[in-house]
Amino acid sequence: MNNNDDNRIRRRKVNSNDYNYKPKQNQRYYDERLRLENITYNDKVENNKVKKANTNKRKRTKKKTGLKLVKLFLLLILIVSVVVSIIGSAFLVSSLKDTKPINKEILRENYISSEVVEDNEIPKYLKEALVSIEDERFYDHKGVDIISLTRSIIHNIFSDSTQGGSTIEMQISKNLLTSDDRTINRKIKDIYYASQMDKFMTKDEILCTYLNNVYFGKSSYGVGKASKVYFGKNVQDLDLAQCAMLVGITNNPAKYKEHSEAKKRQEVILYKMKELGYINNEEYSNAISEDVPFKSEIE
Repeated sequence: MNNNDDNRIRRRKVNSNDYNYKPKQNQRYYDERLRLENITYNDKVENNKVKKANTNKRKRTKKKTGLKLVKLFLLLILIVSVVVSIIGSAFLVSSLKDTKPINKEILRENYISSEVVEDNEIPKYLKEALVSIEDERFYDHKGVDIISLTRSIIHNIFSDSTQGGSTIEMQISKNLLTSDDRTINRKIKDIYYASQMDKFMTKDEILCTYLNNVYFGKSSYGVGKASKVYFGKNVQDLDLAQCAMLVGITNNPAKYKEHSEAKKRQEVILYKMKELGYINNEEYSNAISEDVPFKSEIE
């Protein structure tokens, strides 16, 4: 009987130990799982930090690379600009090395016309017609119209046709001081001489010089002779319609010496004069409707 009691007591102790062991085992399991989860979470946090650091590093690298490229591009532009400036300056000096000082007397000595008329004999309509169609910013610039010159350069680069950007002063230079050569060298000289003219001549004197030497076709240089050839009268006696028609001939004498073509050109000039405010609507209408025959047609 004692043995049975001892066995029961032993079993009770064993069972009691089993019950105590299981909670401990479960606790160790949960502790280990929590530890592993913490490790995993910490690893994720660390990985995110590393990724973020790498991303920021790549961004900084790209930014530095972009700045380097911008600096390199600006440096390249600077170098090209310096080289172009040096070449341009050398070409400019070369083009101007054989230029000469000019004044009114030198220009007068080079006159082409055999029938020179004085400024006070030239009708204002003739001057206004010329400015309207040839150089509408004539009274605003100092010999060179940058706007017109730039526009003509761009047009000539990107178009098959050519467009002139010469001012009235530049055309005087071509007629009296340089040549008809279609070269940059000649253009540079014309620009130089044109800018010089505005320093010692009034705008009326410049217009008078131009009108006394421009070619009108039919072997006529200057308005003095051209007014007699085309209309059989002195230049001071020309009316608005005749002034506009005479100025129109200078653009292309071979074409506009024909009356039908000259009339079309005259209408363009009269409209431009009205647009710029040189004539009013009544003057425009009267001039457009006026019969303006050439002397050769009357005869």
